[in-house]
Amino acid sequence: MSKTNQTHKQNNIIAVPFDADFFFERGLRHMNRSNFQRALKYFQRCVQCDPHQPKYMIHLAAVYAELEQYEQSNHWLFKVINEVDKDIHECYYYLANNFAHMGEMEQAEHYVLKYLKQDPDGVYSEEAEELLDYICFELERAPKELDEEYRMIEQHEQARLCLEQGRFVEAAKILEEMVETYPSFLAARNNLALSYYYLGKWDKALAVIDNILEEEPCNLHALCNLAVFLTHQDEHERAQTIINGLKKVLPIHPDHHYKLATTLGILGEDERAYELFTILSRRGLQDEVILYHYLAVAAFNTKRWETAEAAWKKVQKLDPQGEVADYYLELLKRPEVKHNGRRLPYHYQLPYAEQWRKNKWFANGRLPQSVMNDPVIRSSIFWALKHGDVKTKIQVIQSLPLFADQEVEKALKALLQDPQETEYLKALALFVLRQMGVAIEEEETEAIHWIGHWCKVIDCLDEHMACLGNERYLQEAYLVWMHFLRLSYPRLPVIRKPEAWAAAVEYVVMSMNNHRCLKKEMAHKYGVSVSALSRNVEVLQESISLDIVSKKD
Repeated sequence: MSKTNQTHKQNNIIAVPFDADFFFERGLRHMNRSNFQRALKYFQRCVQCDPHQPKYMIHLAAVYAELEQYEQSNHWLFKVINEVDKDIHECYYYLANNFAHMGEMEQAEHYVLKYLKQDPDGVYSEEAEELLDYICFELERAPKELDEEYRMIEQHEQARLCLEQGRFVEAAKILEEMVETYPSFLAARNNLALSYYYLGKWDKALAVIDNILEEEPCNLHALCNLAVFLTHQDEHERAQTIINGLKKVLPIHPDHHYKLATTLGILGEDERAYELFTILSRRGLQDEVILYHYLAVAAFNTKRWETAEAAWKKVQKLDPQGEVADYYLELLKRPEVKHNGRRLPYHYQLPYAEQWRKNKWFANGRLPQSVMNDPVIRSSIFWALKHGDVKTKIQVIQSLPLFADQEVEKALKALLQDPQETEYLKALALFVLRQMGVAIEEEETEAIHWIGHWCKVIDCLDEHMACLGNERYLQEAYLVWMHFLRLSYPRLPVIRKPEAWAAAVEYVVMSMNNHRCLKKEMAHKYGVSVSALSRNVEVLQESISLDIVSKKD
Protein backbone atom coordinates (compact mmCIF):
# COMPACT_ATOMS: atom_id res chain seq x y z
CA MET A 1 0.00 0.00 0.00
CA SER A 2 1.33 3.42 -0.91
CA LYS A 3 2.12 6.04 1.69
CA THR A 4 -0.66 8.25 0.27
CA ASN A 5 -3.29 5.53 0.77
CA GLN A 6 -2.06 4.87 4.32
CA THR A 7 -2.46 8.55 5.17
CA HIS A 8 -5.93 8.58 3.60
CA LYS A 9 -7.04 5.59 5.72
CA GLN A 10 -5.61 7.12 8.90
CA ASN A 11 -7.52 10.33 8.27
CA ASN A 12 -10.77 8.32 8.00
CA ILE A 13 -10.51 7.11 11.63
CA ILE A 14 -13.15 8.87 13.72
CA ALA A 15 -12.62 9.22 17.48
CA VAL A 16 -15.65 8.08 19.47
CA PRO A 17 -16.25 10.30 22.54
CA PHE A 18 -16.72 7.88 25.46
CA ASP A 19 -18.35 10.49 27.66
CA ALA A 20 -21.45 10.46 29.89
CA ASP A 21 -23.81 11.15 26.96
CA PHE A 22 -22.38 8.20 25.04
CA PHE A 23 -23.05 5.82 27.95
CA PHE A 24 -26.45 7.39 28.65
CA GLU A 25 -27.66 6.78 25.10
CA ARG A 26 -26.69 3.11 25.30
CA GLY A 27 -28.20 2.80 28.76
CA LEU A 28 -31.53 4.10 27.47
CA ARG A 29 -31.38 1.71 24.52
CA HIS A 30 -30.93 -1.32 26.81
CA MET A 31 -33.52 -0.02 29.28
CA ASN A 32 -36.14 0.29 26.52
CA ARG A 33 -35.39 -3.32 25.59
CA SER A 34 -35.84 -4.38 29.25
CA ASN A 35 -32.17 -5.45 29.35
CA PHE A 36 -31.75 -3.93 32.79
CA GLN A 37 -28.42 -5.50 33.77
CA ARG A 38 -26.73 -4.01 30.71
CA ALA A 39 -28.53 -0.70 31.25
CA LEU A 40 -27.29 -0.67 34.86
CA LYS A 41 -23.65 -0.84 33.79
CA TYR A 42 -24.04 2.04 31.34
CA PHE A 43 -25.86 4.30 33.83
CA GLN A 44 -23.20 3.55 36.44
CA ARG A 45 -20.60 4.74 33.95
CA CYS A 46 -22.68 7.90 33.36
CA VAL A 47 -22.61 8.74 37.07
CA GLN A 48 -18.86 8.08 37.23
CA CYS A 49 -18.26 10.45 34.29
CA ASP A 50 -20.57 13.18 35.62
CA PRO A 51 -21.45 12.70 39.30
CA HIS A 52 -23.50 15.93 39.54
CA GLN A 53 -26.04 15.33 36.76
CA PRO A 54 -29.43 14.37 38.31
CA LYS A 55 -30.73 12.85 35.05
CA TYR A 56 -28.13 10.08 35.24
CA MET A 57 -28.79 9.37 38.92
CA ILE A 58 -32.56 9.15 38.40
CA HIS A 59 -32.19 6.68 35.53
CA LEU A 60 -29.74 4.65 37.61
CA ALA A 61 -32.32 4.61 40.42
CA ALA A 62 -35.01 3.52 37.94
CA VAL A 63 -32.94 0.55 36.77
CA TYR A 64 -32.24 -0.52 40.35
CA ALA A 65 -36.00 -0.38 41.00
CA GLU A 66 -36.66 -2.56 37.94
CA LEU A 67 -34.12 -5.05 39.31
CA GLU A 68 -35.99 -4.93 42.66
CA GLN A 69 -32.94 -3.47 44.39
CA TYR A 70 -35.04 -0.82 46.09
CA GLU A 71 -32.50 0.19 48.75
CA GLN A 72 -29.98 1.03 46.06
CA SER A 73 -32.63 2.90 44.10
CA ASN A 74 -33.52 4.95 47.19
CA HIS A 75 -29.86 5.72 47.80
CA TRP A 76 -29.59 7.53 44.45
CA LEU A 77 -32.95 9.25 44.78
CA PHE A 78 -32.00 10.63 48.20
CA LYS A 79 -28.66 11.72 46.75
CA VAL A 80 -30.51 13.76 44.11
CA ILE A 81 -32.81 15.37 46.69
CA ASN A 82 -30.21 16.02 49.39
CA GLU A 83 -27.13 16.89 47.35
CA VAL A 84 -28.17 18.00 43.86
CA ASP A 85 -31.68 19.51 43.55
CA LYS A 86 -34.44 19.18 46.16
CA ASP A 87 -36.95 20.61 43.66
CA ILE A 88 -36.97 17.52 41.42
CA HIS A 89 -40.31 16.47 42.93
CA GLU A 90 -40.81 13.27 40.95
CA CYS A 91 -38.09 11.73 43.13
CA TYR A 92 -40.65 11.71 45.96
CA TYR A 93 -43.06 9.72 43.81
CA TYR A 94 -40.31 7.23 42.91
CA LEU A 95 -39.42 6.87 46.59
CA ALA A 96 -43.06 6.23 47.46
CA ASN A 97 -43.20 3.46 44.85
CA ASN A 98 -40.02 1.86 46.16
CA PHE A 99 -41.15 1.92 49.78
CA ALA A 100 -44.52 0.45 48.78
CA HIS A 101 -42.73 -2.43 47.03
CA MET A 102 -40.62 -2.94 50.16
CA GLY A 103 -43.73 -3.11 52.34
CA GLU A 104 -42.82 0.12 54.13
CA MET A 105 -46.29 1.62 53.80
CA GLU A 106 -45.82 4.42 56.36
CA GLN A 107 -42.77 5.68 54.49
CA ALA A 108 -44.52 5.22 51.15
CA GLU A 109 -47.45 7.29 52.43
CA HIS A 110 -45.12 10.05 53.61
CA TYR A 111 -43.42 10.45 50.22
CA VAL A 112 -46.51 10.15 48.06
CA LEU A 113 -48.23 12.83 50.16
CA LYS A 114 -45.13 14.96 49.91
CA TYR A 115 -45.14 14.59 46.12
CA LEU A 116 -48.83 15.56 45.90
CA LYS A 117 -48.26 18.58 48.12
CA GLN A 118 -45.16 19.79 46.24
CA ASP A 119 -46.49 19.13 42.74
CA PRO A 120 -50.30 18.59 42.78
CA ASP A 121 -50.56 18.88 38.99
CA GLY A 122 -47.34 17.02 38.26
CA VAL A 123 -46.72 14.38 35.61
CA TYR A 124 -47.43 11.57 38.09
CA SER A 125 -50.31 13.18 39.99
CA GLU A 126 -52.91 10.63 38.82
CA GLU A 127 -50.60 7.68 39.48
CA ALA A 128 -49.78 9.16 42.90
CA GLU A 129 -53.48 9.33 43.81
CA GLU A 130 -53.91 5.68 42.81
CA LEU A 131 -50.81 4.72 44.81
CA LEU A 132 -52.17 6.57 47.86
CA ASP A 133 -55.45 4.65 47.60
CA TYR A 134 -53.53 1.38 47.54
CA ILE A 135 -51.37 2.40 50.53
CA CYS A 136 -54.43 3.40 52.58
CA PHE A 137 -56.12 0.08 51.68
CA GLU A 138 -53.05 -1.76 53.01
CA LEU A 139 -52.90 0.41 56.15
CA GLU A 140 -56.67 0.09 56.65
CA ARG A 141 -57.11 3.78 57.40
CA ALA A 142 -57.48 7.19 55.81
CA PRO A 143 -54.27 9.05 54.84
CA LYS A 144 -52.52 11.06 57.52
CA GLU A 145 -52.20 14.79 57.41
CA LEU A 146 -48.87 15.51 55.79
CA ASP A 147 -47.85 18.49 57.90
CA GLU A 148 -47.28 16.62 61.15
CA GLU A 149 -45.83 13.53 59.51
CA TYR A 150 -43.62 15.67 57.27
CA ARG A 151 -42.35 17.70 60.20
CA MET A 152 -41.47 14.54 62.12
CA ILE A 153 -39.56 12.96 59.24
CA GLU A 154 -37.73 16.19 58.43
CA GLN A 155 -36.72 16.72 62.08
CA HIS A 156 -35.44 13.19 62.35
CA GLU A 157 -33.45 13.53 59.12
CA GLN A 158 -31.92 16.76 60.43
CA ALA A 159 -30.95 15.04 63.69
CA ARG A 160 -29.47 12.08 61.80
CA LEU A 161 -27.36 14.46 59.70
CA CYS A 162 -26.10 16.15 62.89
CA LEU A 163 -25.06 12.75 64.25
CA GLU A 164 -23.19 11.91 61.04
CA GLN A 165 -21.32 15.23 61.20
CA GLY A 166 -20.45 14.90 64.88
CA ARG A 167 -22.72 17.75 66.03
CA PHE A 168 -23.96 15.75 69.00
CA VAL A 169 -25.20 18.59 71.20
CA GLU A 170 -27.39 19.88 68.37
CA ALA A 171 -28.62 16.36 67.57
CA ALA A 172 -29.53 15.74 71.20
CA LYS A 173 -31.50 18.97 71.40
CA ILE A 174 -33.56 18.12 68.28
CA LEU A 175 -34.16 14.55 69.40
CA GLU A 176 -35.17 15.54 72.93
CA GLU A 177 -37.88 17.73 71.44
CA MET A 178 -38.95 14.91 69.12
CA VAL A 179 -39.18 12.34 71.91
CA GLU A 180 -41.40 14.70 73.87
CA THR A 181 -43.63 15.43 70.85
CA TYR A 182 -43.65 11.91 69.34
CA PRO A 183 -43.09 9.51 72.27
CA SER A 184 -43.97 6.44 70.17
CA PHE A 185 -41.33 7.21 67.51
CA LEU A 186 -38.67 4.73 68.67
CA ALA A 187 -36.13 5.62 65.96
CA ALA A 188 -35.80 9.10 67.49
CA ARG A 189 -35.27 7.60 70.93
CA ASN A 190 -32.57 5.24 69.65
CA ASN A 191 -30.74 8.15 68.05
CA LEU A 192 -31.15 10.21 71.22
CA ALA A 193 -29.41 7.42 73.12
CA LEU A 194 -26.57 7.55 70.57
CA SER A 195 -26.29 11.33 71.02
CA TYR A 196 -25.98 10.95 74.79
CA TYR A 197 -23.46 8.16 74.33
CA TYR A 198 -21.27 10.23 72.00
CA LEU A 199 -21.41 13.10 74.51
CA GLY A 200 -20.20 10.78 77.27
CA LYS A 201 -23.53 10.86 79.13
CA TRP A 202 -23.62 7.12 79.88
CA ASP A 203 -26.42 7.15 82.42
CA LYS A 204 -28.76 9.09 80.16
CA ALA A 205 -27.96 6.88 77.15
CA LEU A 206 -28.62 3.68 79.10
CA ALA A 207 -31.83 5.10 80.58
CA VAL A 208 -33.22 5.81 77.09
CA ILE A 209 -32.29 2.33 75.84
CA ASP A 210 -33.81 0.65 78.91
CA ASN A 211 -36.99 2.63 78.32
CA ILE A 212 -37.19 1.43 74.70
CA LEU A 213 -36.59 -2.20 75.67
CA GLU A 214 -39.30 -2.04 78.33
CA GLU A 215 -41.79 -1.19 75.60
CA GLU A 216 -40.27 -3.37 72.88
CA PRO A 217 -37.87 -6.02 74.31
CA CYS A 218 -36.79 -7.23 70.86
CA ASN A 219 -36.03 -3.82 69.33
CA LEU A 220 -32.93 -4.70 67.31
CA HIS A 221 -31.49 -1.18 67.09
CA ALA A 222 -31.78 -0.73 70.86
CA LEU A 223 -30.16 -4.11 71.57
CA CYS A 224 -27.29 -3.32 69.19
CA ASN A 225 -26.75 0.08 70.79
CA LEU A 226 -26.90 -1.42 74.29
CA ALA A 227 -24.27 -4.03 73.41
CA VAL A 228 -21.92 -1.26 72.19
CA PHE A 229 -22.57 0.94 75.25
CA LEU A 230 -21.93 -1.87 77.73
CA THR A 231 -18.77 -3.01 75.94
CA HIS A 232 -17.30 0.47 76.06
CA GLN A 233 -18.17 0.69 79.76
CA ASP A 234 -16.26 -2.57 80.36
CA GLU A 235 -19.43 -4.41 81.42
CA HIS A 236 -18.29 -7.34 79.31
CA GLU A 237 -20.30 -10.10 80.95
CA ARG A 238 -23.63 -8.33 80.46
CA ALA A 239 -22.61 -7.19 76.98
CA GLN A 240 -21.62 -10.73 75.94
CA THR A 241 -25.05 -12.07 76.93
CA ILE A 242 -26.67 -9.61 74.53
CA ILE A 243 -24.06 -10.27 71.81
CA ASN A 244 -24.65 -14.03 72.03
CA GLY A 245 -28.34 -13.40 71.43
CA LEU A 246 -27.68 -11.02 68.52
CA LYS A 247 -25.43 -13.57 66.80
CA LYS A 248 -28.42 -15.91 66.46
CA VAL A 249 -30.59 -13.30 64.69
CA LEU A 250 -31.04 -13.20 60.91
CA PRO A 251 -33.09 -10.05 60.16
CA ILE A 252 -35.46 -9.92 57.20
CA HIS A 253 -35.45 -6.15 56.81
CA PRO A 254 -32.28 -4.94 55.03
CA ASP A 255 -31.84 -1.96 57.38
CA HIS A 256 -31.92 -4.25 60.44
CA HIS A 257 -29.60 -6.71 58.72
CA TYR A 258 -27.07 -3.96 57.96
CA LYS A 259 -27.25 -2.53 61.50
CA LEU A 260 -26.68 -5.97 63.03
CA ALA A 261 -23.76 -6.85 60.76
CA THR A 262 -22.05 -3.51 61.38
CA THR A 263 -22.58 -3.69 65.15
CA LEU A 264 -21.17 -7.22 65.42
CA GLY A 265 -18.17 -6.15 63.33
CA ILE A 266 -17.50 -3.15 65.58
CA LEU A 267 -17.73 -5.42 68.63
CA GLY A 268 -15.13 -7.82 67.23
CA GLU A 269 -17.53 -10.61 66.23
CA ASP A 270 -15.96 -10.74 62.79
CA GLU A 271 -17.00 -14.30 61.91
CA ARG A 272 -20.72 -13.61 62.26
CA ALA A 273 -20.29 -10.15 60.70
CA TYR A 274 -18.65 -11.82 57.70
CA GLU A 275 -21.61 -14.20 57.31
CA LEU A 276 -24.13 -11.34 57.46
CA PHE A 277 -22.22 -9.09 55.06
CA THR A 278 -21.88 -12.02 52.63
CA ILE A 279 -25.66 -12.54 52.64
CA LEU A 280 -26.23 -8.80 52.11
CA SER A 281 -23.80 -8.71 49.18
CA ARG A 282 -25.67 -11.56 47.51
CA ARG A 283 -28.94 -9.70 47.88
CA GLY A 284 -27.45 -6.61 46.25
CA LEU A 285 -28.75 -4.38 49.02
CA GLN A 286 -27.46 -1.22 50.71
CA ASP A 287 -24.71 1.02 49.38
CA GLU A 288 -22.57 -1.45 47.45
CA VAL A 289 -19.31 0.46 47.87
CA ILE A 290 -19.44 0.55 51.67
CA LEU A 291 -20.99 -2.91 51.85
CA TYR A 292 -18.16 -4.52 49.88
CA HIS A 293 -15.61 -2.64 51.96
CA TYR A 294 -17.19 -3.96 55.16
CA LEU A 295 -17.24 -7.45 53.64
CA ALA A 296 -13.53 -7.08 52.80
CA VAL A 297 -12.73 -5.92 56.35
CA ALA A 298 -14.63 -8.85 57.87
CA ALA A 299 -12.85 -11.23 55.48
CA PHE A 300 -9.46 -9.69 56.38
CA ASN A 301 -10.15 -9.95 60.11
CA THR A 302 -11.09 -13.65 59.70
CA LYS A 303 -7.99 -14.30 57.53
CA ARG A 304 -9.94 -14.88 54.29
CA TRP A 305 -7.32 -13.07 52.25
CA GLU A 306 -8.60 -13.97 48.76
CA THR A 307 -12.17 -12.92 49.60
CA ALA A 308 -10.88 -9.64 51.05
CA GLU A 309 -8.87 -8.97 47.90
CA ALA A 310 -11.86 -9.75 45.63
CA ALA A 311 -14.17 -7.49 47.66
CA TRP A 312 -11.73 -4.56 47.63
CA LYS A 313 -11.32 -4.99 43.86
CA LYS A 314 -15.09 -4.59 43.58
CA VAL A 315 -14.86 -1.44 45.70
CA GLN A 316 -12.09 -0.21 43.40
CA LYS A 317 -14.33 -0.79 40.38
CA LEU A 318 -17.41 0.83 41.97
CA ASP A 319 -15.48 3.81 43.34
CA PRO A 320 -12.56 4.35 40.92
CA GLN A 321 -11.83 7.82 42.33
CA GLY A 322 -11.57 6.54 45.91
CA GLU A 323 -8.32 5.75 47.69
CA VAL A 324 -9.51 3.30 50.34
CA ALA A 325 -9.49 0.12 48.25
CA ASP A 326 -6.09 1.01 46.72
CA TYR A 327 -4.59 1.42 50.19
CA TYR A 328 -5.90 -1.88 51.54
CA LEU A 329 -5.02 -3.85 48.40
CA GLU A 330 -1.44 -2.60 48.81
CA LEU A 331 -1.61 -3.57 52.49
CA LEU A 332 -2.59 -7.12 51.53
CA LYS A 333 0.63 -7.48 49.53
CA ARG A 334 2.77 -7.13 52.65
CA PRO A 335 3.60 -10.61 54.02
CA GLU A 336 4.00 -9.41 57.60
CA VAL A 337 0.42 -8.08 57.70
CA LYS A 338 -1.01 -11.59 57.41
CA HIS A 339 1.02 -12.86 60.36
CA ASN A 340 0.90 -10.08 62.95
CA GLY A 341 -2.77 -10.56 63.89
CA ARG A 342 -3.71 -7.05 62.82
CA ARG A 343 -7.43 -6.23 62.92
CA LEU A 344 -8.92 -3.54 60.69
CA PRO A 345 -11.67 -1.10 61.78
CA TYR A 346 -15.05 -0.96 60.01
CA HIS A 347 -14.79 2.54 58.52
CA TYR A 348 -14.82 3.43 54.85
CA GLN A 349 -11.88 5.81 55.04
CA LEU A 350 -8.11 5.77 55.06
CA PRO A 351 -6.55 5.28 58.51
CA TYR A 352 -5.96 8.64 60.21
CA ALA A 353 -2.17 8.26 60.15
CA GLU A 354 -2.29 7.68 56.39
CA GLN A 355 -4.61 10.64 55.86
CA TRP A 356 -2.26 12.78 57.94
CA ARG A 357 0.74 11.75 55.84
CA LYS A 358 -1.00 11.88 52.45
CA ASN A 359 -3.04 15.04 52.85
CA LYS A 360 -0.58 17.07 54.96
CA TRP A 361 -3.02 17.94 57.72
CA PHE A 362 -2.23 21.15 59.60
CA ALA A 363 -0.49 22.57 56.52
CA ASN A 364 -2.61 25.69 56.95
CA GLY A 365 -2.85 25.46 60.73
CA ARG A 366 -6.24 23.68 60.76
CA LEU A 367 -7.65 20.22 60.34
CA PRO A 368 -9.72 19.56 57.19
CA GLN A 369 -13.48 19.83 57.64
CA SER A 370 -13.98 16.12 56.95
CA VAL A 371 -11.84 15.26 59.97
CA MET A 372 -13.43 17.90 62.19
CA ASN A 373 -16.86 16.43 61.34
CA ASP A 374 -15.78 12.83 61.85
CA PRO A 375 -18.14 11.43 64.52
CA VAL A 376 -15.54 8.91 65.70
CA ILE A 377 -13.00 11.66 66.45
CA ARG A 378 -15.55 14.04 67.94
CA SER A 379 -17.17 11.38 70.14
CA SER A 380 -13.70 10.46 71.43
CA ILE A 381 -13.12 14.10 72.34
CA PHE A 382 -16.40 14.47 74.21
CA TRP A 383 -15.87 11.14 75.96
CA ALA A 384 -12.35 12.13 77.05
CA LEU A 385 -13.53 15.49 78.42
CA LYS A 386 -16.12 13.69 80.48
CA HIS A 387 -14.39 10.47 81.55
CA GLY A 388 -10.67 10.69 80.74
CA ASP A 389 -7.86 11.04 83.26
CA VAL A 390 -6.19 14.41 83.83
CA LYS A 391 -3.39 13.76 81.32
CA THR A 392 -5.87 12.79 78.60
CA LYS A 393 -8.07 15.80 79.32
CA ILE A 394 -5.08 18.13 79.03
CA GLN A 395 -4.14 16.70 75.62
CA VAL A 396 -7.73 16.92 74.41
CA ILE A 397 -8.22 20.51 75.61
CA GLN A 398 -5.03 21.59 73.86
CA SER A 399 -6.27 20.08 70.58
CA LEU A 400 -9.68 21.75 70.70
CA PRO A 401 -8.73 25.03 68.97
CA LEU A 402 -8.47 22.92 65.80
CA PHE A 403 -12.17 22.02 66.20
CA ALA A 404 -13.27 25.57 67.02
CA ASP A 405 -17.06 25.56 66.74
CA GLN A 406 -20.14 26.01 68.93
CA GLU A 407 -20.12 22.39 70.14
CA VAL A 408 -16.55 22.72 71.40
CA GLU A 409 -17.38 26.07 73.00
CA LYS A 410 -20.31 24.50 74.89
CA ALA A 411 -18.19 21.54 76.00
CA LEU A 412 -15.44 23.80 77.38
CA LYS A 413 -17.92 26.06 79.14
CA ALA A 414 -19.54 22.99 80.70
CA LEU A 415 -16.11 22.00 82.00
CA LEU A 416 -15.75 25.45 83.58
CA GLN A 417 -19.04 24.93 85.43
CA ASP A 418 -18.12 21.44 86.70
CA PRO A 419 -17.22 21.65 90.43
CA GLN A 420 -15.34 18.32 90.19
CA GLU A 421 -12.75 19.62 87.71
CA THR A 422 -9.40 21.01 88.81
CA GLU A 423 -8.61 24.69 88.58
CA TYR A 424 -5.74 23.90 86.25
CA LEU A 425 -7.96 22.18 83.67
CA LYS A 426 -10.36 25.10 83.89
CA ALA A 427 -7.47 27.46 83.28
CA LEU A 428 -6.49 25.54 80.14
CA ALA A 429 -10.13 25.59 79.00
CA LEU A 430 -10.18 29.36 79.42
CA PHE A 431 -7.00 29.77 77.38
CA VAL A 432 -8.47 27.67 74.56
CA LEU A 433 -11.70 29.68 74.61
CA ARG A 434 -9.58 32.82 74.38
CA GLN A 435 -7.75 31.38 71.35
CA MET A 436 -11.11 30.65 69.75
CA GLY A 437 -12.14 34.28 70.25
CA VAL A 438 -14.96 33.39 72.65
CA ALA A 439 -16.10 36.08 75.08
CA ILE A 440 -15.85 34.83 78.67
CA GLU A 441 -18.34 36.04 81.25
CA GLU A 442 -16.88 37.15 84.58
CA GLU A 443 -18.97 34.67 86.57
CA GLU A 444 -17.45 31.81 84.55
CA THR A 445 -14.02 32.52 86.06
CA GLU A 446 -15.04 33.37 89.62
CA ALA A 447 -14.43 29.83 90.90
CA ILE A 448 -10.85 29.87 89.64
CA HIS A 449 -9.19 32.01 92.25
CA TRP A 450 -5.72 32.22 90.75
CA ILE A 451 -6.61 32.35 87.06
CA GLY A 452 -6.73 36.13 86.87
CA HIS A 453 -2.96 36.41 87.30
CA TRP A 454 -2.30 33.89 84.54
CA CYS A 455 -4.78 35.51 82.17
CA LYS A 456 -2.97 38.83 82.64
CA VAL A 457 0.07 37.30 80.94
CA ILE A 458 -2.09 36.57 77.89
CA ASP A 459 -3.46 40.12 78.03
CA CYS A 460 0.10 41.48 78.00
CA LEU A 461 1.02 39.33 75.03
CA ASP A 462 -2.09 40.48 73.15
CA GLU A 463 -1.18 44.09 73.80
CA HIS A 464 2.54 43.99 73.04
CA MET A 465 2.71 41.44 70.20
CA ALA A 466 -0.08 42.97 68.10
CA CYS A 467 2.42 45.39 66.60
CA LEU A 468 4.43 42.50 65.11
CA GLY A 469 1.79 42.03 62.43
CA ASN A 470 2.15 38.24 62.49
CA GLU A 471 -0.71 36.29 64.06
CA ARG A 472 1.36 33.09 64.03
CA TYR A 473 3.82 34.47 66.58
CA LEU A 474 0.98 35.32 68.95
CA GLN A 475 -0.48 31.80 68.58
CA GLU A 476 2.95 30.33 69.29
CA ALA A 477 3.20 32.52 72.40
CA TYR A 478 -0.14 31.11 73.62
CA LEU A 479 1.12 27.57 73.03
CA VAL A 480 4.42 28.19 74.85
CA TRP A 481 2.57 29.62 77.84
CA MET A 482 0.05 26.74 77.92
CA HIS A 483 2.84 24.19 77.56
CA PHE A 484 4.69 25.79 80.46
CA LEU A 485 1.54 25.67 82.61
CA ARG A 486 0.91 22.04 81.81
CA LEU A 487 4.42 20.91 82.65
CA SER A 488 4.75 23.08 85.76
CA TYR A 489 1.38 22.26 87.37
CA PRO A 490 0.77 22.03 90.31
CA ARG A 491 4.01 23.83 91.31
CA LEU A 492 3.23 27.08 89.54
CA PRO A 493 5.24 30.22 90.36
CA VAL A 494 3.49 33.24 91.82
CA ILE A 495 2.74 35.85 89.15
CA ARG A 496 3.66 39.18 90.72
CA LYS A 497 4.48 41.00 87.50
CA PRO A 498 2.69 39.58 84.41
CA GLU A 499 4.75 41.84 82.10
CA ALA A 500 7.97 40.02 83.08
CA TRP A 501 6.48 36.64 82.13
CA ALA A 502 4.97 37.96 78.91
CA ALA A 503 8.33 39.45 77.93
CA ALA A 504 10.00 36.09 78.57
CA VAL A 505 7.42 34.24 76.45
CA GLU A 506 7.84 36.65 73.52
CA TYR A 507 11.63 36.41 73.82
CA VAL A 508 11.43 32.60 73.61
CA VAL A 509 9.08 32.73 70.61
CA MET A 510 11.33 35.17 68.75
CA SER A 511 14.34 32.95 69.46
CA MET A 512 12.43 29.88 68.20
CA ASN A 513 11.88 31.72 64.92
CA ASN A 514 15.55 32.78 64.63
CA HIS A 515 14.84 36.47 65.18
CA ARG A 516 17.82 38.16 66.82
CA CYS A 517 16.53 39.94 69.88
CA LEU A 518 18.41 41.60 72.77
CA LYS A 519 17.10 41.04 76.26
CA LYS A 520 17.68 44.71 76.98
CA GLU A 521 15.33 45.72 74.14
CA MET A 522 12.66 43.19 75.14
CA ALA A 523 12.82 44.30 78.79
CA HIS A 524 12.42 47.92 77.73
CA LYS A 525 9.43 47.02 75.52
CA TYR A 526 7.55 45.50 78.49
CA GLY A 527 8.85 47.92 81.11
CA VAL A 528 10.64 45.29 83.22
CA SER A 529 14.22 44.75 84.38
CA VAL A 530 16.65 42.63 82.39
CA SER A 531 17.30 40.46 85.45
CA ALA A 532 13.57 39.66 85.87
CA LEU A 533 13.30 38.81 82.17
CA SER A 534 16.40 36.59 82.31
CA ARG A 535 15.12 34.65 85.36
CA ASN A 536 11.80 33.93 83.66
CA VAL A 537 13.41 32.94 80.36
CA GLU A 538 15.58 30.50 82.31
CA VAL A 539 12.50 29.01 84.04
CA LEU A 540 10.67 28.67 80.72
CA GLN A 541 13.65 27.01 79.07
CA GLU A 542 14.12 24.60 81.94
CA SER A 543 10.41 23.72 82.10
CA ILE A 544 9.67 23.20 78.44
CA SER A 545 13.14 22.08 77.29
CA LEU A 546 13.60 24.80 74.71
CA ASP A 547 17.35 24.89 74.27
CA ILE A 548 17.18 27.51 71.55
CA VAL A 549 17.96 30.80 73.19
CA SER A 550 21.47 32.04 72.67
CA LYS A 551 23.66 32.20 75.79
CA LYS A 552 25.46 35.20 74.35
CA ASP A 553 23.04 38.06 74.54
